[in-house]
Amino acid sequence: MAVDDDPSAAVARRKLGRELRALRLAAQTEDGQKITAEHAAKYMERARPTLYRIEEGLPGVSIKNHDITALAELYKVDEATKADLLALAAATRVKGWFARFSDVLPPGFDMYVGLETAAASVWAYEGERVHGLLQTEEYAREILRIPAADAPVPDDVEIERRVAVRMRRQEILTRADPPAVRLTWVLGEAVLHRPIGGPAVMAHQLRTINEVAELPNVTVRVIPFNAGLHYGIDTGPFAILRFPDNAEPPTAYMDNFTGHLLTHKASDISRFDAARDAIQNCALDEKSSRELIHRAAKEPFGA
Repeated sequence: MAVDDDPSAAVARRKLGRELRALRLAAQTEDGQKITAEHAAKYMERARPTLYRIEEGLPGVSIKNHDITALAELYKVDEATKADLLALAAATRVKGWFARFSDVLPPGFDMYVGLETAAASVWAYEGERVHGLLQTEEYAREILRIPAADAPVPDDVEIERRVAVRMRRQEILTRADPPAVRLTWVLGEAVLHRPIGGPAVMAHQLRTINEVAELPNVTVRVIPFNAGLHYGIDTGPFAILRFPDNAEPPTAYMDNFTGHLLTHKASDISRFDAARDAIQNCALDEKSSRELIHRAAKEPFGA
């Protein structure tokens, strides 16, 4: 994998944050007191919120070698541990392909794209629109024309750059090295009947969903209208990411117009997994889902 395509920065940032926090909690001052976050931040000559972002593995902070050497000294770690921490810090500074689109990505979304690229599997629920990993260019272009509540309609240049990001993300489904991401997408039937971009665009989009679903690593299942109320109506869209060899903790992602949430807390993941199971229990199997999508592509949109 080329350096420019390396998704490891997001993973390295999270791992470094966990290790630094664990070292801080285990360390003591000379007089046997616990080392507080305020003490550690002051020692490394950073603000307390900056240390919080580093320990939480959040984007927006350039982690310098000085930060690591200062904390290693404060926590009294051995040279081998210090070297590992410095290597992780260096990995956080590697720029992925999405870095050059930072001007059009929502704040912090590069963190999600990096994790998505590094994932082994993505399970996602979308009740109102096609998931980004399955959108056609035409469908994506129409979706991206919807302005944010507090922002103007994006111009054509910005839209095309954001479409390019969406299309590039989809390469994780067909890549060979590392292995392609396993995607399971559960959608509400309403997605099939909402004519985004007009009949031709929507018919093409639905045919594309079924074509992509033929990949051995992609599963698409529809929750039909006659399933009635289901848990996804309460949760809204979300995704659960899992990583190769459990090298990273599972991560849940939610996105709405007020911002996005990324969490890897075990208690949160348990709740998201329970929601996943409840939603999936209401969905048709793969074969029935393909048939329903095929009918929707032919009948309502005049393919």
